[in-house]
Amino acid sequence: MSQATVYPLFSAPVYVNNVGDFPRPDLGTLQYSSTMPDGSPYNFLSSVDKRVLDRPGFAQVRAVIMKELEVYTRQLLAVNRSVEFYITDSWINIMQPGQSAGAHVHHNSLLSGVLYLKTNEQSGDIVFHRDGLSLIPFPPMLDLDVTAYNIYNCKSWGHRPKTNDLCIFPSVIMHSVDANRSGEDRWCLAFNVFVRGQFGTMHKLNVG
Repeated sequence: MSQATVYPLFSAPVYVNNVGDFPRPDLGTLQYSSTMPDGSPYNFLSSVDKRVLDRPGFAQVRAVIMKELEVYTRQLLAVNRSVEFYITDSWINIMQPGQSAGAHVHHNSLLSGVLYLKTNEQSGDIVFHRDGLSLIPFPPMLDLDVTAYNIYNCKSWGHRPKTNDLCIFPSVIMHSVDANRSGEDRWCLAFNVFVRGQFGTMHKLNVG
């Protein structure tokens, strides 16, 4: 009997790679503000500067991210080099014990990513959520019981990041961050990506 084949058609490619140690910028030089100063669990700190990767002190971090972005876009998605992917905005998030982030998408971008600067086993998973209107594999009004969850039938999927993990994913994917249940702050650098250049073999559309 031949081996069955499963094609993960039309999947949402979430890329994770641990990039190892790299020179760290001095994050203490940045100013931070509360994202929701009402004292809710979502009241984590975020850098006031939303373009930290444009700072000279972040040049080596930017190089690490761009290298992985090339792998994601050229090797995984096979996008032609006539298209340039570039980072639009970037910022540091600090989640203190008990803090989390609700489900959200990133607007005005095609790809988004997170570089985890300091995490531990209890500092909070990043969780990706299936579109509530998706008809795949079953329509949302049909809630079938399953014996085990996997990438084909799940409604959400979590990744427990390690320090130096870099995660890249389409910006339209709904995602959240579980509560930091450790006694230490969770540090990460988030960024968004857009495109410019010549693309569309039929229309020769120029963007950017």
